[in-house]
Amino acid sequence: MLVLSLDTTTRFGSVGLVEGRKLLAEINYLSPFNHSRQVFEALEALFKITGKKINEVDGLAVAAGPGSFTGIRIGLSLAKSLSLASDRPVAAVSALNALAMKLLWPGVKIIAPVIDARKGEIFACLYQVKKSGLHEIVPAGAYEPETFLATISVEQPVYFIGTGVDVYLPLIQTKLGKRAVITERSYYLAAEIGQLGEALLAQGKGLKPEEVEPIYYRPSQAEEKKTVQARR
Repeated sequence: MLVLSLDTTTRFGSVGLVEGRKLLAEINYLSPFNHSRQVFEALEALFKITGKKINEVDGLAVAAGPGSFTGIRIGLSLAKSLSLASDRPVAAVSALNALAMKLLWPGVKIIAPVIDARKGEIFACLYQVKKSGLHEIVPAGAYEPETFLATISVEQPVYFIGTGVDVYLPLIQTKLGKRAVITERSYYLAAEIGQLGEALLAQGKGLKPEEVEPIYYRPSQAEEKKTVQARR
């Protein structure tokens, strides 16, 4: 199965082609703003490098969140448009799940993917690695960093990854001490999004464009503004 994958949830944007859970190619870029130009250029380069065309793709996989509201909207809009144009299903994947996939190394038992949510918050969860896969032991959501770290009661090493680690590294090390293992992996997720999406598509869990929903965990700034105005 050939899967086109997209991630625009953070400034680390990426697109990729995955087939049989193997990465054929991945184009990565940094977008300090909104991805609108870079993601299209990346897609063009991806198809040029691989010699593939959109009508050869069996399905699409997109990081549906959490992350930047603007980035999520751009990624989902693009995935939906490509789905409509190619009549292919879409798999919606969690960026937290994809980040954790990067740390499935021998001996790793506990993984904490952490994405900077700004406004003094993080998007995060805590996974336990089992033979059957990743199992949430702290649910995915939007947290104040100290609140999230206080939920980590395991005595095993906790492997951290994500943009939130870059922002709150001193706090993580203060709260968890030697239990905190800070990893150095890239934050580009197209490969992992494609692999997770391919598994969903193979299980018949692909969605129609109108069925794809974002993963937010908290109201957008526009929604918060509407709520404030409604209370006045």
